[in-house]
Amino acid sequence: MRLPKTFEVLRERSFARYLAATAISTLGSGMSNVALAFAVLGFGGATDLGIVMLAREVPIVILLLLGGVFADRIPRRTILVGSDVIKGSAQVLTAILLFSGTADVWNIALLQTVFGVAAAFSRPAQIGLIKQAASDARLQEANALIGLANSVLQIAGPAIGAILVAAGSPALAIAVDAATFFASATLTASMHLAPTLRTASASILGDLHDGWREFISRPWAVAVIASFGLFQLTFFPAMQVLGPVVAKQQLGGVGPWGAILAVESAGAVVGGMFALRVKVKRPLVATQLAVLPAGLVLAALAVPLPVVGIAAVGFATGVGFAVSNTLWITALQRNVPEHALSRISSFDWFGSIALNPIGYVLIGPIAAALGIPATLFIAAVLNMAVCVSVVFVPSVRHIQMDGPVSVEAVAEPIV
Repeated sequence: MRLPKTFEVLRERSFARYLAATAISTLGSGMSNVALAFAVLGFGGATDLGIVMLAREVPIVILLLLGGVFADRIPRRTILVGSDVIKGSAQVLTAILLFSGTADVWNIALLQTVFGVAAAFSRPAQIGLIKQAASDARLQEANALIGLANSVLQIAGPAIGAILVAAGSPALAIAVDAATFFASATLTASMHLAPTLRTASASILGDLHDGWREFISRPWAVAVIASFGLFQLTFFPAMQVLGPVVAKQQLGGVGPWGAILAVESAGAVVGGMFALRVKVKRPLVATQLAVLPAGLVLAALAVPLPVVGIAAVGFATGVGFAVSNTLWITALQRNVPEHALSRISSFDWFGSIALNPIGYVLIGPIAAALGIPATLFIAAVLNMAVCVSVVFVPSVRHIQMDGPVSVEAVAEPIV
């Protein structure tokens, strides 16, 4: 059977297995996020849930750059298999505590800290492993398929998790999540990858320093990653904190807000399909301009527009996120040498999330001082200004999708 051109990357055995592994673990994570929240709220309150969520996120921020160093020193497949096993084990123990009725905020938080440590080491390895698993000519399709699968499963996962919680218990959904991590580890371990040349220094700190030099020697990467940090500072706190408040006060409550978020997720699915085929000469320019609707959705909430209007802008936002993410990852893979890819990817992750806590701390007081509409408008203007300003950086405009390419692993066709 002949596959459509955009899906021919699935004939590459190692990539097909990695896509399956990612899809399975993403589905499980979507289920467990719902289940974990209801599990903690079953024996605690909102503060306890905040402690558990924070316990998972803090080690990611602290160890992310170190994770990039290790992903450029040792085989990325080994890191991903090990991190999946650790995540699965943490979820198994979490499920046991919940089934036995011995769970409390502190032992669950400790296990989620272990989960976060594993996540810090797996994230920087992912982009590099995709580059090893897929042929260079099909990198964009590979990245788009992973994004598309994640978008679909991020909708399906929470829905299935809610059903498991209602029909069984939060512990059951978390146990299923644990099984998905072990399945993902098995699939990743079965990948056949050609060896790659690594140039590690004598020390981990030396590798970190070398990675920093590789990063700052590429002004286009510095500019784009800085914009990601400022983008998230202005978008997610405003959207996730003030958006529900606007929905509750003026749009009709949780139902309309859930519909807006669902339509945005549907946009991400459509954007993922579009990203399979879109061709651009200046990928970083497109990366920045594609996310301009995110600023518009904040402005739509500030007015606020009717629910249908906000949802329409949200749909465009989802499309833009999917396209932007695919173009950025592909450009990064093609314009960064193999030996530094994971370290620069770790700077990407770190730069994107480092300012988020500041945004969540400041958004409430700013809204109290200026009012919610004014705060949303300011966030919208700043968000779009950041995206547009990066386009004027010369090196950002000069990066091309078919830029310098390092030695690629030879992908294996499916027999």
